Amino acid sequence: MSQAEWYTREQAETSEEYGNIPENRDIEDLLEKGLFLVDKPFGPTSKQISTWTRKELDLKKTGHFGTLDPNASGLLPVGLNRGTRINQALAKAQKEYVFHVELREEREKEEIKEALKTFEGTNHQVPPEKSAVKKEGRKREVYEIQFLEKKEENFLARVKCESGFYVRVLVEELGEKLGTDTDMEELRRTEQGLITEEETDTLQDIVDAYHFYKQDGKEEELREVLYPIEKAVNHLPKIAIKDSAVNAVANGSNLGAVGISKFQDKIKKGDRVAITTLKGELIALATAQMNSEQLYDKEGEAAVLENVYMDPKKYPKRWKQDENQ
Repeated sequence: MSQAEWYTREQAETSEEYGNIPENRDIEDLLEKGLFLVDKPFGPTSKQISTWTRKELDLKKTGHFGTLDPNASGLLPVGLNRGTRINQALAKAQKEYVFHVELREEREKEEIKEALKTFEGTNHQVPPEKSAVKKEGRKREVYEIQFLEKKEENFLARVKCESGFYVRVLVEELGEKLGTDTDMEELRRTEQGLITEEETDTLQDIVDAYHFYKQDGKEEELREVLYPIEKAVNHLPKIAIKDSAVNAVANGSNLGAVGISKFQDKIKKGDRVAITTLKGELIALATAQMNSEQLYDKEGEAAVLENVYMDPKKYPKRWKQDENQ
């Protein structure tokens, strides 16, 4: 995904008296409302990884964002305490997987490439028998699929797809197209939203960093593996609002255009957007009621709130008379 551009509706300054840059939060605040990016190993379930994290770090609550099967590995975001509430934003984000397939009978590289390309676009899938969801047909998009390499009956490929797409079903259907049985030997999630596998840490590294912090009070190692919840909305288009509008939105008021300072391009009406402060703090998720062009100068309701994540007390209520939201 390309980097989004920002446009200014009304220039505004943010006060250092209120809030702070997400990465600079107190470490205990991050543990109360943050997330880890776990490199899930082959074997345990996603729920087990989440549970181990909760127990090892003595947390009240944890939750993973987007299930990986026991025999799959890779990127598994795990929310901490109040950070679990951001699940809906990241669990439904676009994902990328690398998968290893073994063919019962060898096929030429070009034949495999052509068969893989037929999956780009809309796919009609029925979840596999072992999945925990209803076995009902569903439509899921494949945005890109790429052949990587081949050795005899084995090959590697990469797929970028909509959340809820089953790579195992793709592999089964691929065998039908190639006229031979297929086995998926390995599946690894390499990307989710704008988060990549390069940012992940092993569960052991996370636990070690936490215990080092608890024993010696040194934060450096823990800060390297612990992220603010804003990390979970990096893939969403954003609207940054004035300090004077923060309290009202954090109290549940829908966003009026007059409260906007700047916004990102390519927002469409109906899109889910992240409403932030000028420091980058997540206030709420919302549904856009205007596109980017309208956000520039149109008056009225700009976004309808879905969920609020900021404590209203973080910013004072200090409306100007004309800022009616």
